[in-house]
Amino acid sequence: MKTIEIKEAARLVAEGDKLSSAERLKLQQQRLHELVTYAREHSPWLAKHYANLPENFTLTDLPIVYKKDMLENYDDYVTDRNIHIQDVLKYVDRPTDDTSLFLGQYTALKTSGSTGNPLPMVRDDYHNKIHGQMMAQRLMGGIPPEVLSLKHNHIATVIHLANGASSYSAFLRTKNAVPEAAHNLMGLSCLDSVNHLVQQLNQFQPTTITGYPSMLVPLAVEQMKGNLRLHVKLIVTSAEMLTEKDYNVLRQAFHCPVLNNYCMTEGGEIAMTRGSSRLHINEDWVIVEPVDKDMNPLGQSDQWSAGLLITDLTNFVQPIIRYYVSDVVRITRKPETLNSQFSILKCHASKSMGAC
Repeated sequence: MKTIEIKEAARLVAEGDKLSSAERLKLQQQRLHELVTYAREHSPWLAKHYANLPENFTLTDLPIVYKKDMLENYDDYVTDRNIHIQDVLKYVDRPTDDTSLFLGQYTALKTSGSTGNPLPMVRDDYHNKIHGQMMAQRLMGGIPPEVLSLKHNHIATVIHLANGASSYSAFLRTKNAVPEAAHNLMGLSCLDSVNHLVQQLNQFQPTTITGYPSMLVPLAVEQMKGNLRLHVKLIVTSAEMLTEKDYNVLRQAFHCPVLNNYCMTEGGEIAMTRGSSRLHINEDWVIVEPVDKDMNPLGQSDQWSAGLLITDLTNFVQPIIRYYVSDVVRITRKPETLNSQFSILKCHASKSMGAC
């Protein structure tokens, strides 16, 4: 397992913001080589598939990995020989009040299983702290600390309330981390009717709402109609596409900052808003490759992809390297007033509910 101190994770994420695009991409390649080297040494399945890599390999020299590859070869795919798929699945379905780490050192969760085949994901300390710092610094960095304080605010989240789903796991971890303020955190099911959600939210009066755009936009409409009567200071969306139109609806309804985090169980925090509706890739830590129907990388193009390949440079226990996801995206590089050095990811098709 790769570990890191929280102060070091904070420093690395902060330094990434100061790098030029060329410096960041150079660092990206260094981190890719470190991850692949580790994977070859500790994962029997990846060692076999990386056996003939040239010494100075490039990203496209690496084979594409599909969910079925990982599911069918899970015990040989992970880099810790003590990890077995049945144990991970048992762990993610444990009672909700069990806050213990998997094998005493990992977090574990599973994808939503929208295709009928949920993938268990184990995350190490390095992944958790780096991605946590990207959330804290890059997504939430401009928000006053008092707005984020669970001790002084009511926070409601509209998500898929299912054991093992990463959004629900995060909800439970947050609730258990601050037991004295747990009453200030409300979880609402995305399967509930809008009318029921309106009733619950009016009673709870949250100052922050998080959840999927497909659930928050109808609530914004109810706010503008006067049926929902909230004084919200922050909206945070994730897991699904948030169009510019929907972003503006949320701003108009709640008159507060609207943040969007494009994330997934497999790859973590991939891209996030930084002062506008556009999403900026965390390219010092995550590599995004839009591909056509034949799996050829599209690079920067006005063409929408047929899917994408994700490489998470932070997870050394269950490496995500050129992992195929069916999301439809395109990447552009345009001068931006804020943080123009980050690529822009536009999601044309949404991830399944509860994916993040």
